[in-house]
Formats: sequence, C-alpha cells, structure tokens
Amino acid sequence: LEIRKTKLRTSEERIVAMAEGEATALHRIAESSWEQQEPCYLTLLKLIGNIIDHPAEAKFRHLKTGNAALRKKVFDVPGALEFLRSAGFAEVEGGEALECTAQVSELTGARDRLKKFADEQKMNELRRERDAKIAEAKAHEKKDPFTCHKELGTTAEEKEAIRKELARDRAEFAADMALRGPTQASKAHELSFGAHEADTSFLRKGGG
Repeated sequence: LEIRKTKLRTSEERIVAMAEGEATALHRIAESSWEQQEPCYLTLLKLIGNIIDHPAEAKFRHLKTGNAALRKKVFDVPGALEFLRSAGFAEVEGGEALECTAQVSELTGARDRLKKFADEQKMNELRRERDAKIAEAKAHEKKDPFTCHKELGTTAEEKEAIRKELARDRAEFAADMALRGPTQASKAHELSFGAHEADTSFLRKGGG
C-alpha cells in the first residue's frame, strides 16, 4: 500500500512538473508573431495527437530534429522545443532526434492544455484584428473632409470647445434674425434646407 502511495505521489508530482514546464514554454511561443504561432500550435497538436491515437506505433514517438518542415514550424519557434521536453520528449541520437516516453494519459493532459492555450491566443489575435480595423476606420473618418463625425475620438476639452462654438453660432443666428425682423426671418427660414440648430447628437454618441 505504501509503495502504491509513493508511486501515486510521484505520478502526481510528474504531472504538476509537466504542466508548469508546458505553461512556461507556451508563453514563450506566444511572444512570436501569430504567423509563427498558429502553425506551431497546429503541428504540436498533430504530433501529440498521433501518439495518443496510435499508441502502439513507435514511429510517432520519434521525431527527427533535422526534418525541414518540423524545424520551420516547431523547432525554430522559441519555446516549442521546451514544450515537447516538458510533455515527455527527450533528446536521443546526440540531439538528432526526440523520443517520447510519456504515457498516453500524460500526453492527453498536455494536448488539452496546449489546445486551451492555443484557443486563447487565437481569440486574442481576433480581438487584435478587430481593434485594428476599428482604429483604421476611425482614422479614415478623421481624414475624410466630408464626414460629419470627425469629432469622434477627440478629447473632452475639444468636444467642450465645439459645443461652445455651436452655442455661439446659434446665439449669433438668433440675434441676426431679431435684427432682420419678422419678414426677413421668414425668408431665411424658407431658404434653409437643413436643421436651424446644429445636430450635436454625434457628440453624445462619441462619449461627450
């Protein structure tokens, strides 16, 4: 019974050590560009998945480090080799190959952690792309001389200055109409093709 408990503790400690090593390695991978990250995640998932799906086939546990495709997608990405080591791969043949000695249950946990992390990074990339598109659209709005929403993204001080300027314009317009008298004011109303008072709703939408 005591031997069984010792083996269980050893197995649990090994799993914890694997998970910690994998987490450190994955965060190193995430420092690379998404163009490097994505194929790296997909390849690692494939390599580990092959062993899980075909546990009796030794060829899937043996990886040649000189393989051009593996080198480009995995070994040249900082953190990827460390991940494989943490998942149960060890260097053999003088570093010319990697051999996996981990149990299928351990590899299943490694694959699940890898997939979870890869999915999170994919969502981060989608958010980054969305934010970039929004920023590009706002920049285009500001440059477009025909848009009526150029004030979007301005500071609170700038928005307040715009409001004061509009208020002065309305006051001047009212004073001018008073000087013109009822007849001329009526003619000015007939010639108008827009709202008499400037529409400031876009300022409220912009957060002002």
